[in-house]
Amino acid sequence: MMLFARHSILSLLFIGIAVFAVGCASSGTVGRSDSVLEPLGPSNWSEVETVDISEYPDVPVVMDRSVKHDVPEILMKSQADDGVIEQVDGYRIQVFSSAVQNEAVQAEDRIRNWINALSQQRRNVLGIKTTPVIYHLYKQPYYRVRIGDFANRSQAQPIVNALKSSFPGALVVPDVIFVKR
Repeated sequence: MMLFARHSILSLLFIGIAVFAVGCASSGTVGRSDSVLEPLGPSNWSEVETVDISEYPDVPVVMDRSVKHDVPEILMKSQADDGVIEQVDGYRIQVFSSAVQNEAVQAEDRIRNWINALSQQRRNVLGIKTTPVIYHLYKQPYYRVRIGDFANRSQAQPIVNALKSSFPGALVVPDVIFVKR
């Protein structure tokens, strides 16, 4: 019985391959070779088209050029960072340096008194527009007293020259300073 089933499957397979081979081997053409292709539309479209574009004038769109928004005026004028304090490389005047904290505190008081004693005319000559900030710093092992925030050395030099009579050790030193934009 098994032999019969195997024989019939092989026969069906052989017949299927033979039919497929005969169908693929035909040499006839599918379409007509004597047919001529005809154009689908007119050869000159201007003869057929009857649209007059002058009937449709091209009117430009009028746009409102004003912009309405909720952005604050200070941002629109690019002034949002005005008054912002940032740290930059600059210079300060070091007036005093000591390993003893009390001496640094006393020097700080003497500097404050010296600045307050300056007349407005003398401040103008030295280029002091506002009362300079006095910084009391500690970097082991020294307490240092520095004044001002100067963008360059030349701004600090006239004040150093005036300070030297009361504070002979005064000098301009590079430091990270605070500036207001």
